[in-house]
Amino acid sequence: MKSPGGMLLTGIELDRSSPIPLYRQLYLQVRKQILSGRLPGGTRLPSTRTLCKELGLSRITLLNAFDELTAEGFLAPRTGAGTYVGREWEGRNAAADTPRKPPRLSSLGQSVLSLRSEHFGGMSYASWAPECPTSFLPSHPAYDAFPLPVWRRLMNRHLRQPTKAMLGYGELKGLLRLREALVEYVFDARGIECSVDQVVIVSGAQQAFNILAMLLLDGQDGVWMEDPGHIAARIAFQAQGARLVPLRIDDQGLDVQQGLRDCPDARLAFTTPSRQHPLGTTMSYARRQELIEWAGRGHGWIVEDDCDSEFRYVGRSQPALFAMDQWQKVIYVGTFSKVLYPSLRLGYVILPEALVEPFCAIRAVMDRSPSTLHQATTADFMAEGHFLGHIRRMRALYQARQESLVEQLRRHLDGFLEVNPVVAGLHLIGWLDETVDDAALALGLARQQIYTYALGDYCLKRYLPPGLLIGFAGTPAEQAGEKVEALARALEGLGHHL
Repeated sequence: MKSPGGMLLTGIELDRSSPIPLYRQLYLQVRKQILSGRLPGGTRLPSTRTLCKELGLSRITLLNAFDELTAEGFLAPRTGAGTYVGREWEGRNAAADTPRKPPRLSSLGQSVLSLRSEHFGGMSYASWAPECPTSFLPSHPAYDAFPLPVWRRLMNRHLRQPTKAMLGYGELKGLLRLREALVEYVFDARGIECSVDQVVIVSGAQQAFNILAMLLLDGQDGVWMEDPGHIAARIAFQAQGARLVPLRIDDQGLDVQQGLRDCPDARLAFTTPSRQHPLGTTMSYARRQELIEWAGRGHGWIVEDDCDSEFRYVGRSQPALFAMDQWQKVIYVGTFSKVLYPSLRLGYVILPEALVEPFCAIRAVMDRSPSTLHQATTADFMAEGHFLGHIRRMRALYQARQESLVEQLRRHLDGFLEVNPVVAGLHLIGWLDETVDDAALALGLARQQIYTYALGDYCLKRYLPPGLLIGFAGTPAEQAGEKVEALARALEGLGHHL
């Protein structure tokens, strides 16, 4: 509604206790009303005398705000006629009311959006917080046991006297000291012999999968995928237009013979041989040799995600596929997300020599090296012995937490959920009756702040019974009982008889 003296600015509210100057508050609020269409183009504003009286402002404060709005074209003073909203803002109301068209995306953009909606629609991290009542999310380490005092001291060492190298863009392959520490570590822990030039630091395993997909795959190239298998890797390959070939997991790991029958000319095979994700199977030596022979005698590549290899509770790990590969066809992907913490966003790729230069070329187009400060801190953490000590402590801690959780699950949920301890990793499988919909169950539990994942989310083809992935790393042994009791109450609330 307009008055003879101009539009009433009744929506203006000034906070005199705010550190923002009053003229700036007035400027921002008038500007917002113009942009939102509440003050249409051509609207006459009240006189400065009227506004000063109504808003309790001095004339100089008001003029400072109006001068800035005039300079930016929001207001247009007319000699002898008053001050008006600039004509270029006419029609803002009509534009605001026009239905928004969906953005036009590329084929890749549409594909990725569709894949993300399909795979992550049921469970959202937005509703989950580390302090939530009950979380059995897999792949989450024990945040409460991370050695923050040591980490803080190492990081402060670099922050106190930052160098140009520390504050700069960083090396394309990653910090040399960190790559040197990794070469030493993977030789000792995984039997891998490589040079520092074959190691590239990336922002986690997910970035590695995306770069490798861009590097090695064309549209409709066949990719052998473990089924059930790694969701994030699957989506990276699908986004490049690859044709996924789901291969079953038996007691020896990936079924290579099925791959040879279904797609012998596949361009790439993705596998988690140390601890199959999510089932936990360890690939046998014979099956490893079979897979390497397939890649070596053809044109295929093997991407080895060494998932959870640090946390083995029974026996020793077999050598990595990379360490057994005489053909230089295996690409090794590792990450610090679980052994340290996920938001560190540091991972690494060990490449066959022929792939180093093309991998780095694509990497340079996508982004630069991760934070040099975090790389330097991680390098110190490894070089000074903290890394191996941390792994040993976490193994003992996770084994104790798993034992306690398994005991409580069997005590309270026996007959509804079948659980067995695992020899490695951060989660176990809770097997359900064939009649249960695991995806619907996981979603129902999440609504009651009981967080886990459905095994069905990881499957391309269903041939296994339904199940839930139950992470144990984040549940202290002394809290296992109350967490499982909360799970039992939630299940009963969903109508399940225990």
